[in-house]
Amino acid sequence: MRVWALNPPADDGVKQVREGRCMQRGGAWTTIWTPLSMAYCASMARSLGHEAFLNDCIVEDLDFLDVTRRAAELKPDLVVMNAVTPSFDSDLTTVEAVKNGWPGAFVAVIGIHASALPRDAFDRAKRLDAVIRGEPELTVKDLLAALSRGEPVDGIAGLALRRNGDVVLTPERVPAENIDELPWPAYDLIRRDLYRMPYTGNPFLLVATGRGCPHPCVFCADHTYYGKKLRLRSPKSLVDELEHYGKAYGIREFLFWSEGFTLSPPRAKAVAREIIARGLDIEWVCNSRVDDVDPEMLALFKQAGCKIIGFGVESGVQELLDAMKKGTTVEQIRQAIAWAKDAGLETAAHCMLGFPGETKETIGKTVEFVRSLRLDFAQFYCAVPFPGCDLYDWAKEEGWIATDDYRKFEQNQSAMNIPGLTWEELEAARSKAYRKFYLRPSMIGNHLGRLTSLKTAKVFGRMVKEFVSWV
Repeated sequence: MRVWALNPPADDGVKQVREGRCMQRGGAWTTIWTPLSMAYCASMARSLGHEAFLNDCIVEDLDFLDVTRRAAELKPDLVVMNAVTPSFDSDLTTVEAVKNGWPGAFVAVIGIHASALPRDAFDRAKRLDAVIRGEPELTVKDLLAALSRGEPVDGIAGLALRRNGDVVLTPERVPAENIDELPWPAYDLIRRDLYRMPYTGNPFLLVATGRGCPHPCVFCADHTYYGKKLRLRSPKSLVDELEHYGKAYGIREFLFWSEGFTLSPPRAKAVAREIIARGLDIEWVCNSRVDDVDPEMLALFKQAGCKIIGFGVESGVQELLDAMKKGTTVEQIRQAIAWAKDAGLETAAHCMLGFPGETKETIGKTVEFVRSLRLDFAQFYCAVPFPGCDLYDWAKEEGWIATDDYRKFEQNQSAMNIPGLTWEELEAARSKAYRKFYLRPSMIGNHLGRLTSLKTAKVFGRMVKEFVSWV
């Protein structure tokens, strides 16, 4: 069987990151991430003896006509493609482009949106064959077994299918219990030179450290994809993969991908110790909850090559943190960031504006709180009612969703009118928050001080241009 993993073309020039809960344009972090889920699907197919191909149209600058031509060349038996809320209509157009090139392809779409609202996918793609609900690898494995034998796919767990004009859900898929057993992503199939780390301009890779999150945050839809049970890779497996990429591709910079690298503090420390024990010369970025870290962990991270740690701050107002069911406190935020800076790490804060209950006053409190922290970076997102999260159901029930245009369901925009704040007011407040945080002499000096060569100056110029498209 021939399997084609496909990351769709840019939507009207907007290059979206498509990975689990992260559905934002590349300008958010001024880079495009490596297509982790697509690479996992390709590696699963290849591990079973099938022929696998991967195209990331975003970085390869492929349009829908290119997709049609590529489909005609490859003649794939199975196409697995990604789709995310902000570019959902455009992403589903890819199905038609594939079928126009090779009508015999079985096309399946993955992602949080399609998992939560499979009928939405079938309504937008009349020739779509299936939705893979939740994480895709084991479902891809079963699909390939059925298709190669010419058997019906209706009994395969984790699918949504169109049958007699209706959408039918097969039984729920039990996620992979031991993710160490999954074959490493097929990163030999991507153009690794096209994925570059901000500031350094060096190539980097996404590396999965675990899956699932047990926390009940109202705004997060990740459980729709990876579930709520925390499943972690062993330190040996993870560091083996890091070491392999250094030896095979010469890559030494990584983004650790998970719902929270520190959700199990003992495991996170064990990973750092494994990196140190092997003497790996690498740099990496990770994310964390503020209630998971301690000085010992952060010192180990620094010694193991961690460059930046990002914290889910969300708000500087305790009442809003409680309403989000975040389970953290304002004091824990301040303490975690102070500990990280004391350990010599760069720090980033992820902040959310416009959650129900937000006011102009609480936005101002959050911005001033964030400005008071020892931060190198801050992101200000709009609260988005992504399908699959509790906020989506709540907003629908209350009538807060301001538009049915999914292009507005992006964290640099607002798709909700909440009591006391319109979407226009929220977007204006978000832009003001960025100006107040970054347009300070200390922050300007911080970032200009990173420009140590002509190369980094050129990279920074590109970053500024891309970041403006996000702000």
